[in-house]
Amino acid sequence: MTYKTYIFIVLTLGSFFFVTAQSERKITRKGNTHYETGNFIDAEINYKKALAKNADLLEAQFNLGDALVKQERFDEALEAFEKVSATTEDQNLKANALHNKGNVLLSQQDLEGAIESYKDALRINPKDHETRYNYAYVKKLLDEQKQQQNQDQDQNEDNQEDNKEEDKEQNEEGNDQEDQKNEDSENKDQKKSENEDEMQDQQDEGDNNNDETEQDQKNKGQTDGEDSNEENQGEQPKPRENKLSPEEAQRLLDALNQQEEKVQDKMKKHKLKGAKVKIEKDW
Repeated sequence: MTYKTYIFIVLTLGSFFFVTAQSERKITRKGNTHYETGNFIDAEINYKKALAKNADLLEAQFNLGDALVKQERFDEALEAFEKVSATTEDQNLKANALHNKGNVLLSQQDLEGAIESYKDALRINPKDHETRYNYAYVKKLLDEQKQQQNQDQDQNEDNQEDNKEEDKEQNEEGNDQEDQKNEDSENKDQKKSENEDEMQDQQDEGDNNNDETEQDQKNKGQTDGEDSNEENQGEQPKPRENKLSPEEAQRLLDALNQQEEKVQDKMKKHKLKGAKVKIEKDW
């Protein structure tokens, strides 16, 4: 961008003012020479020397701002241009100071400040093509920036809405998972309870079966006892034979032999006394 340098002509009244003006102008002119050759530090030094002699020498103040811009000391340059634009009665100098002020603000990315400074300069000199160009350029940047900000804002709102929706879905999913977890836990507890009830029923059934088995066995024992009693009543018990010792058997045998001998003796006597009987044959 183009910064404007002010080359001034001083009209003086009286010899004293003429000598002073010559001295200040000479120093300022020396500063301009350094500026044009790119020696901005020496230019700054000479402009400050001129201002030390005459603080109201706004032309030196203006060119000091330019020398500071070249050194990228924008805050100090901005202060110099503001001082000129605020105090000078020269409208052309004021418009140029506002133009340069706008350039400094643009370098600092202050687009709104820059466009306002260009506006002020154009109000003074509407035909300044450089200022009009800079104004249009900054206005375009500012419009694009606002458009981008609006897009970013819309995007942020969309992102926030998406995040809210995503959070809502996650919360719902989390609730569903929690509900499923609770349902699974309830099903597990219910199944456990059913299993316990089933086991209890099986245990009770087993106990009942055991009781029935014991009762059946008891009843069967009674029936068997009754049947056994009936059989015992129907059949008389056989006398148990006594076993004899060998001595007793021998004695009994001797007694029987003696009795047999007595019987034989009687039979013999009876045979001798009896009549003889003739037996006839049938053949």
